[in-house]
Amino acid sequence: MVKVQCFLRTPAAIETSKQLYKHLMKECRKLPQDSQTYYRHYIRQITMEKLIEELPLEAFPSQFWGAVKIYTEKPHIINRRICGTVNLWIGVSYENFSRENMCRSLGVVLSHDFDIEEDKNLQTQAASSTDKSKCDYDVKNVETIFSTCSKMELAQIEGIKNILCKCGFKNMQDIGASDWNENVSPCETRGNEEDECKQCGEFQLPSNKTLKTSHLGIPWEHLLDTKTLKIAVIRRVLPKHLKKFIPLIEVVLIDRDGESVSYLAGSGGSGPSVVPRTNYSFTFTTHGISLSFFEDDGSTSPEVRAGVVWVQKNILPKLIKWTAEVLEDGKVEDRGSLKLVNIQEYNQLYQQLKMKYGKPLVKMWPETTDPLKHVYEDIAIATYLILIWQQERKKKQLTSYQTFVDLGCGNGLLVYILSSEGHQGLGIDIKKRHIWDTFPKHIQLKEGAIEPSDKNLFPEFDWLIGNHSDELTPWIPVIAAKSKHTTRFFVIPCCAHDFDCRYRRKYAGRSQYSDYLEYIKEVGIVCGFDVWQDKLRIPSTKRICLIGQERTYRTRDAPQIFKNINDFIRKRSDGDSKNTENQESHANVKSQIKNHHDIFWTANFKVREAVQPVRNCTQLETSVREDLVLTVAKMLMEKKHVVEVEISQNNFVTWDRGGRMTLSDIAKRMEPQQLLALKKECGGLQTLLKNHKHIFNILHGEANLQIPIPIWKAKVPSSRIKTKPCWFYVSHIMGCPLPSQTCIYAHGDADLKEVNGTIISK
Repeated sequence: MVKVQCFLRTPAAIETSKQLYKHLMKECRKLPQDSQTYYRHYIRQITMEKLIEELPLEAFPSQFWGAVKIYTEKPHIINRRICGTVNLWIGVSYENFSRENMCRSLGVVLSHDFDIEEDKNLQTQAASSTDKSKCDYDVKNVETIFSTCSKMELAQIEGIKNILCKCGFKNMQDIGASDWNENVSPCETRGNEEDECKQCGEFQLPSNKTLKTSHLGIPWEHLLDTKTLKIAVIRRVLPKHLKKFIPLIEVVLIDRDGESVSYLAGSGGSGPSVVPRTNYSFTFTTHGISLSFFEDDGSTSPEVRAGVVWVQKNILPKLIKWTAEVLEDGKVEDRGSLKLVNIQEYNQLYQQLKMKYGKPLVKMWPETTDPLKHVYEDIAIATYLILIWQQERKKKQLTSYQTFVDLGCGNGLLVYILSSEGHQGLGIDIKKRHIWDTFPKHIQLKEGAIEPSDKNLFPEFDWLIGNHSDELTPWIPVIAAKSKHTTRFFVIPCCAHDFDCRYRRKYAGRSQYSDYLEYIKEVGIVCGFDVWQDKLRIPSTKRICLIGQERTYRTRDAPQIFKNINDFIRKRSDGDSKNTENQESHANVKSQIKNHHDIFWTANFKVREAVQPVRNCTQLETSVREDLVLTVAKMLMEKKHVVEVEISQNNFVTWDRGGRMTLSDIAKRMEPQQLLALKKECGGLQTLLKNHKHIFNILHGEANLQIPIPIWKAKVPSSRIKTKPCWFYVSHIMGCPLPSQTCIYAHGDADLKEVNGTIISK
């Protein structure tokens, strides 16, 4: 009854909804501490803040803040338009403030048109470049956009900082370690609550303003320990594609006491926005997590509504999922990418290299592999290495660019890009690629085998690179250690290889990949390196890199380190040579090099053949392949599944498609000789069936027969129609349900189409 009375005693001076809101929030402080959060949240919902959705969840507040940390620091996980963010300024406060007033005031600054001509030119170019007929940004524009904040951004930042200081926030960098448990005083004298965060319409444009943005981190550890702490973050959102977007300013308000976090983004010009054009907040309640936003004059615009819907569908469910997965103490393991480089510098350099090398390389790609994957993957790796090397030169005060050797360089793209950017290097691979002939003459690429021996050391180079180098991966730290005391290494482990055989997982609790990463780390440590780990942003499932840049021993201790390395290799090789699969290879190689024990580091290493056998089920004998396909089809036809097939416009016939079976059940019923033929292929049964996608449909580990598609629905070039016989017409018990006129494939030899003057019968 006491709680009700404190809300009923409203002064007569209250005439507006804002005054009522302030009064209710002030009276809410008189309630018991454990009830204040609920009632503050309720008051917001019935006054200015509009509730969009609340999803139920049972969790601790610390788990909620762990999920908020994931989204705040890694928004690119959900928003694929974003490359990352850079914190420009962080303020902290222990004083209460009106979140509604602050959001409205900050919104005025973020949407203010400063009428700065040079910034508008960049925005216009970003908006117009979505038209393919217009030119993209050139490299100079990229450097201008990323290297410094624009004048409009600087003006926004100054206005935002003024508002935050008036609301009691103080620059985090001005706070000593002993001050975190004490109240932080405001930057300047504050007025009363009714006057705070006002007068935000006019701003002075700062001149020659510079921002210190290096390694500003949000103090999450203090947030969990101090309930009254508030944090304000001014940050720069970096877009992934500069053709469509430019960087913009975003403000994040974190209120530990109110269990809420708000995100407010700048306008970013007239073009498409890299983030939703709306303010939105997440609040942790006794029932779950709610999404809300403060309504203003522009809240009804289609763009704002679309932004709210996007947040509701994409971010809120993820936040619920992460909250449930975070441990009760709220601590989140840092598994982020690009931890060893500056994200803004990375994005800037990546965009430059992408525009410089991306399209020309894709256009002239002479290999049969996918150019989009290989070109942009190597551009990203080159970007990362260049930044690592820049840091090294600055730290060690080096004047010359680092040199490198790429062992197992493959197509040589990484060597080409790094060499073109000023780093002299050499690429070595067992097989020459067609693209090598298209590179300039100064690009050094060599065809040859790399054997782990004293003759394959590289003391004249600074770095050894292993980009998915397979069987050479565990040897690269060893070669680096024995080449020279200053030689460093960079590897991206992929296929799991030991020194002279396939790697076998040691710990069942880990995945094969995780266990192999730990093993390569162990090799690096044995070789005397302080091994660093980071995650790259490349289109590959194997994107963890390991870096051996610093040694853990002095030069005079090298003999003992070399002894440790030799003992480690001998122990691994002796253990592997006892396995039956390696005994024959071990004996053959040992007999071939019995007079060279002082050169080769192991007797069982086998160099990969230059021409790798094709093992994707395409090299099976035709009769074996057809027998396997027919065997699987008969198994599926044992069960009936009648479907309707459209043979012409609004004309259907019934047809027995057959049943569905798991791949494991199919394999169990196959003949031993058939399984033996598939065992020699990398993909096995699944690869075989996927190679015949016009016959079989594979989904979630199950197979069934395809339904023949008529010509008007198929996305097939006219040149390929009727060039192959119809399998259903020949082999299905009911034949092909489509008439010859509408089937893509030929019904009989007379229906086959001539290709280059010859009739294709198979």
